Amino acid sequence: STYANKTKNWNINKDEIQVSYEVVALYPSVPIKKAISTILDLLRADFDDVKTRTKFTLKHIKALIELCMENSYFLWNNKIYKLINSGPIGLSLMVVIAEGYLQVIEKKAIQIAMAFPQPVAPISHHRYVDDTHDRFRTKAESEQFLEILNAQGPCIQFTSEYENETKQLNFLDCTIINTGEGRYETKIFRKGAITNVQIKGNSHHDDNIKNGVFKVFLHRARAVCTEKYLEEEIKFLIDVFVENGYERNTSERLAKLPS
Repeated sequence: STYANKTKNWNINKDEIQVSYEVVALYPSVPIKKAISTILDLLRADFDDVKTRTKFTLKHIKALIELCMENSYFLWNNKIYKLINSGPIGLSLMVVIAEGYLQVIEKKAIQIAMAFPQPVAPISHHRYVDDTHDRFRTKAESEQFLEILNAQGPCIQFTSEYENETKQLNFLDCTIINTGEGRYETKIFRKGAITNVQIKGNSHHDDNIKNGVFKVFLHRARAVCTEKYLEEEIKFLIDVFVENGYERNTSERLAKLPS
């Protein structure tokens, strides 16, 4: 929803290319030793601010990170293995390490792309964890930029997915549509495996909880969907909740309340 809101002020050329880059197996692929060094460089560059939040020195922080990240074990077939230069999936610190490392890769790749005689950097570049949304003037530029991204290290590699023939691309929970009229339209994207199963209307949950779930979906619809698609999305939500045992009148009344 935050991303959909950002696009409202963009001037979109009808011939632009949308592409989404995705990191292949992000967390197992992050080279821990190099990533720790990268994080320490970032902390060193902003250490005046870091000192306001901790009494630890960089030496202490380095030792603690290495303790958490460089001694990771797992059990498989009754044998204990140690991860070599790879961090544990699920550890919150691993999320920070991966994010910092990707930020440095992105910054370097964009700098290189901008330095080309004919720059090939994206018009806009936004990433959420391991998925990005990028805009390019041509597909050739997007392919060159992908090569630059993948040249930053053998461990972190990106794949690409392009908009379809109707200029639509799925990114996170949005379908982003280039209207050809200088703007994007956005609507909710759902994977084909959706089951439409919700808390049943006759369950023993408090009615405030059940109505609250419906209101959350309504809030997302209003945050993501542009006007053209909002009514259709709200109708879909009402039908889904009726299918799960809710009163249509109640759902329609809730949908009319101000957000």
